[in-house]
Amino acid sequence: MKYLLIILFFIPICLYSENSVFDDVYIGSDIEYVLRLKNGDLLTGYIVEIINHPEEGEGIKFDTQIGIATVYANQIVEIFEKKEYYRHSHRIFLLPTADPIGNDHFIGAFELMFFYAGIGIGDWLSMTGGRSVIPFLPSEQQITVGNIKFSAPEFAIDTTGLSFGLAGGINMAFLNHDNRFVHYYGSATINFETTSITGSVFYKAGSADYYLLDIDNSIYDVIYPDGSFGIGMGIDTEISSRHGLHFIGELWNSDVNKPTNSGVLLGLRIFNSNFSADFGVSFFMQPFVAPFASFVVTPF
Repeated sequence: MKYLLIILFFIPICLYSENSVFDDVYIGSDIEYVLRLKNGDLLTGYIVEIINHPEEGEGIKFDTQIGIATVYANQIVEIFEKKEYYRHSHRIFLLPTADPIGNDHFIGAFELMFFYAGIGIGDWLSMTGGRSVIPFLPSEQQITVGNIKFSAPEFAIDTTGLSFGLAGGINMAFLNHDNRFVHYYGSATINFETTSITGSVFYKAGSADYYLLDIDNSIYDVIYPDGSFGIGMGIDTEISSRHGLHFIGELWNSDVNKPTNSGVLLGLRIFNSNFSADFGVSFFMQPFVAPFASFVVTPF
């Protein structure tokens, strides 16, 4: 019995001593990491070397934009690859990019009146869906949206971090229960070191040309011909002077034969690995200007 207690006492100590915060890191310039320190600071860079100090213990030489810093394990709260820190590359604002959702499953709210969620299966299938909860509208007048996206394997263009991806999918929306809109689309995304640029084309199919939209007992005529081609472009770029801040922008045209069916969205995204908040302004050719906001949680 005495020896059993001794073994049980030393097993946790041995396990603890074998685990290191640097066990799964890669030394070199191929993978960029983010360090979250106990004082709240964030450092971005590359791990040059793992060291051991007789007093401070295990640490790393970390190559940042301002030089090589020595950081010890007892100063670090989290360490992860930079691509895992930014978990929102699968979308710009409304525009889906070619990047898959992957493991970045999310729950979100658009304008606090439209709730949606997204999941990924591997790095090839992404599914999102949502429904509005506009207070003064009955259920049959709400908006429902679903989207399925298939992403091809991303491939590197060169050794500087430049990569290219392609995706295609189908989107279905109901504006009121009786008005169905179906779009097939394709997206191409180029990822630079701190910026991604996406281009998209979409085709309206499988629905009517003329709609009656019922909103709070008022009827509106909507003409959106079947067979219309639309285009979209988007940019998502890191503001390098600040961690956790991106500029996002989108340009939309729902029918290339009608330049007036265009809109522009410009905004900022504040984020960390568990949450993001988008704020901006949208401009339409009618003319019409409106603010937009979106909040997303990535709890998994």
